[in-house]
Amino acid sequence: MESYLYYIKIILAIIIFFSQKWRDLTDIKKISEGLMETKNKNILFNSLNGMIHYSIPEKFRTPFLNWREIIPEAQILIDNFNVIRKECLRVANGDVPQFKDIDPNQKPLADFGGKKWSTFFFKFHDKFNKENCEKCPETAKLLKTLPVDVAMFSIMEKGKVLFPHRGPWKGVLRLHFGIEIPPMAKINVDKKDYFWKEGELVLFDDTYIHHTSNPNGRRIILFMDIKRNHIPPIFHEIALKNATSYIRETNKKIQIKGLS
Repeated sequence: MESYLYYIKIILAIIIFFSQKWRDLTDIKKISEGLMETKNKNILFNSLNGMIHYSIPEKFRTPFLNWREIIPEAQILIDNFNVIRKECLRVANGDVPQFKDIDPNQKPLADFGGKKWSTFFFKFHDKFNKENCEKCPETAKLLKTLPVDVAMFSIMEKGKVLFPHRGPWKGVLRLHFGIEIPPMAKINVDKKDYFWKEGELVLFDDTYIHHTSNPNGRRIILFMDIKRNHIPPIFHEIALKNATSYIRETNKKIQIKGLS
């Protein structure tokens, strides 16, 4: 029994140590801060983030990464740009739900500035949504060849901005694919600008502070989160189990209505 308690204390000490390391790397004030519903879950998430940061090769600890090095198979999206764009525009011109109505955790971000941010989800940390995939079958087929954790068309109306924020989970990298891009639409990651381009991919770590601006027209991208492939798979399993209820509730809301 004493040896059992000893190992429990060691595990707890490691969790606290790396959650403190993550706090020191970011702008969170307490190791219990985060998007999860309990302080303990936030501490665990923050600890995993700290472990990931220090376990990945140093060359991958950067705001922007070379997608050809990390996920070269994403070239298939560029090769099929016209197919994806055709299906995307058909959906985007329909009644696509706003992000704030799908994920309440995103409401402050999605509501900021009073402009719409709509999202058509193919996948949200779980299985692909069958009904939505049937509405864009060719795009869905392409996405299913990639290690996506999240995949959606992200549609921002003219004037929409996102205030500076950071993602909660370092176990994924964010991949954007430009579909319909007006002039000067951009994302800024760790004080570095990237101007989206139609048919172009950009890969970045969304745990760095980032924000967007879209001053001149509707902006549409294919938005994806891909699992980091240089960390132990058990990290992903722990994170998913920790967020099961949040993922389940969000998935209930992602299906788009009224479009055959």
